[in-house]
Amino acid sequence: AVNQKYVLHFVYSGTMDDDMHGFYRSSYTDNKNNTKWLGSTQFQTNHARRAFPSFDEPRFKAIFEVSIKRHRSMKTTSNTRIIRSVMDGEYFTDTYAATPKMSTYLLAFIVSEFNERFNGQFGVLARPEYYQQTEYAFDVGQQVLKEFDTYFNLPFYSLGIDKMHMAAIPDFSAGAMENWGLLTYRERALLYEEGSTTLSAQQYIAAVVAHEQAHMWFGDLVTCQWWSYTWLNEGFARYFQYFGTHNVEGHYQLDQQFVVDQIHAVMSMDSTNSTNPMSDENTNSPADLSRMFNSISYNKGGTFIRMVRHVMGEENFKNSLREYLSTYQYQNTVPSNLFTVWKKYIPATFQEYADTLFTTFTEQVGYPVVTFNLTSDKTLVISQKRFLLKEDGANPDLLYTVPITYTTNATKDFQDTTPKLFIRNTATPTTVTLPNSVSWVLGNIQETGYYRVNYDTKTWHNIHHTLTSSNWGDIHELNRAQIVDDLFNLARASVIDYDLALDILMYLQTETNYLPWTAAFNGYNYLMIRLGTDTSDFAHYIRELTSKAYNELGFDEKANDTTLDIYNRAKILSWACKFGRSDCISKSQELFKNLDNKPVPVNIRSAVYCTAMREATEADFDKLFNKYLTETVATETTLLLNSLGCVKDSKLVAKFYNIILTDQVRRQDKSSALSSLYTENNENVEPCFDLVAGSVDELSNAMGGISSVASVISNIASRFTTADQQKKLKDFNAANRAKFGTSLDSAEKTVEENLKWSETKLGAFRDHLIKFKSNGSPALSGFTALTLVLVALVARYLQ
Repeated sequence: AVNQKYVLHFVYSGTMDDDMHGFYRSSYTDNKNNTKWLGSTQFQTNHARRAFPSFDEPRFKAIFEVSIKRHRSMKTTSNTRIIRSVMDGEYFTDTYAATPKMSTYLLAFIVSEFNERFNGQFGVLARPEYYQQTEYAFDVGQQVLKEFDTYFNLPFYSLGIDKMHMAAIPDFSAGAMENWGLLTYRERALLYEEGSTTLSAQQYIAAVVAHEQAHMWFGDLVTCQWWSYTWLNEGFARYFQYFGTHNVEGHYQLDQQFVVDQIHAVMSMDSTNSTNPMSDENTNSPADLSRMFNSISYNKGGTFIRMVRHVMGEENFKNSLREYLSTYQYQNTVPSNLFTVWKKYIPATFQEYADTLFTTFTEQVGYPVVTFNLTSDKTLVISQKRFLLKEDGANPDLLYTVPITYTTNATKDFQDTTPKLFIRNTATPTTVTLPNSVSWVLGNIQETGYYRVNYDTKTWHNIHHTLTSSNWGDIHELNRAQIVDDLFNLARASVIDYDLALDILMYLQTETNYLPWTAAFNGYNYLMIRLGTDTSDFAHYIRELTSKAYNELGFDEKANDTTLDIYNRAKILSWACKFGRSDCISKSQELFKNLDNKPVPVNIRSAVYCTAMREATEADFDKLFNKYLTETVATETTLLLNSLGCVKDSKLVAKFYNIILTDQVRRQDKSSALSSLYTENNENVEPCFDLVAGSVDELSNAMGGISSVASVISNIASRFTTADQQKKLKDFNAANRAKFGTSLDSAEKTVEENLKWSETKLGAFRDHLIKFKSNGSPALSGFTALTLVLVALVARYLQ
């Protein structure tokens, strides 16, 4: 009857699969070589229904009371504290306190033989053999939680669950999961061991812990109404993954890493027709739900939030989030709820731009390239156009409301990130009269705005001159990284010529900072892929370009190394060795040869192991593979597995591929292991395609479905560089329509576009490499040219 309440009782049973969704089974081998089983949950987005009947959507919130019957040899854990345990012969029924009002996907429970490190309120769970590895997460987790308690002004333990557990699960599909009060992680995202875990893996642990804990507020306490607005959960979690961790573990310099990790990564995806808006109303099917958990919701969401923070200032930003959380706690929200609160805290001078700032970046796809044109030494004309990497049917006419920051050679102020002005979402240029005569302007200070920057040719040359002068450090390292990333992508999109971009990039010969080098390696990696197997000139180029950084950083850590110095050493060594620097290769081989007597220094292991595998005999491969099989530190296991993929010998490529098909590699790790096999060496691309094409059913069974195989094939095909390879893909796709349907059609299109790009663009890069090899440099740097002119004038004067 109408207005009548009903209580529905269901009697149901479910299956415990091993596919890492719903309530599933996982296993591990203990130190006595016994297989141990456990049950764990992963309900996001729509898998709670596999464990119990439910209205399995985020807007339906409820209070949950959990009871679990388990054998006395096992223990259970759930979101809340256990309130009683009743024995019944060999079994116990554990009953848990009621949860706060929350969405179905946040419920969690584990049945296991795990040990816990617990202080009565905060704990970390792991298999007993790994107990010692839980200490870092235990310590940093409490520090981050305390930081968030203060920042949000809503202490976690006051929100309805007065304890928190973080659990390391052996088989886990996601990186981690924000179940309220019972956070679950892959083992490598939670477990740390001094001397075995690299600094970057330790940083990853701290950052993922911060990401999941931030979800306790953004996602659990306040939840997006539907997955169309996933960024309201994930954008904030990604933002605080960096900036929350930075407030606790500042030595990681995550505030700076955000730019090269998050912004640069998402810009590539967001500049093609395959992108989607942050707020995507076209989110209905299960496939749509999966799509929303992409770099648009995470990276772009976090980047947009960072941009807004710099518009309103840190104190206003913090207070706006406190109001948003306190207003909407235990409720669901849509973006307009957040924007209404944000507008209260936007400075009065920017209020008129707030609405379109929010909507143009969240409801539209993409982002602009903003051109700074110095029409005279005191006149700056600013204009925008949507940035697109290629003509692929994407709408080129979208416009945005953009906060503009800049500095000039007269001021060189790279610290003030408050917008100097906004440009509206119109095609009309904005003219600015500068107070001083300048030779260059540099836009988007510290890349706080979500846009690329282009300049008139003269300004590009003047920036080039500064980068190749003794004052190159006057430009902030984040803006040097931005310049590098923009140059590669503007040239790739034909906005500027490759000759201009590559000439300016020669400044890297003097660069030693991690951030610009990370941007550079990302850019060069794209060009390197397009070269296919013909990389000898490129190898010479990379050896010369990295020479100064290589000589300064070396193999050995120094007492005054920053975190980013340590990371840069690993990158520089990896690229120098990969492209044939003989002393790098011989040193790596020596370190690998002595591995049994002396461990390789932890933070260069990836470079050393990978180099050793490129040159490996079968005995070398077996040595590292056996180390992988017996390793007890999850972070090192991951590093070893991906290093094995660096092999170049065809027999070893096939051997490692066949290993991946077996249970010796966990399902969750198969994709990254396969990826290393075809990304670390261009020569392996076609052999990997042949191996996959010859074992589709076996790989589908190993990876958990044909869609995973389609992803692997698409990723391999994206690295094809010849017409023969293109034909091979087309023939395979035609012969396997029954298995793959249309899922490989987009891969065919990608190959066609890549070949077309290479026909028109790759020649300029090859010419640059040839000139560099014959001349030492294709063009004199501004600094060198000026020096020679002065020397000539002095010589003439002295005659």
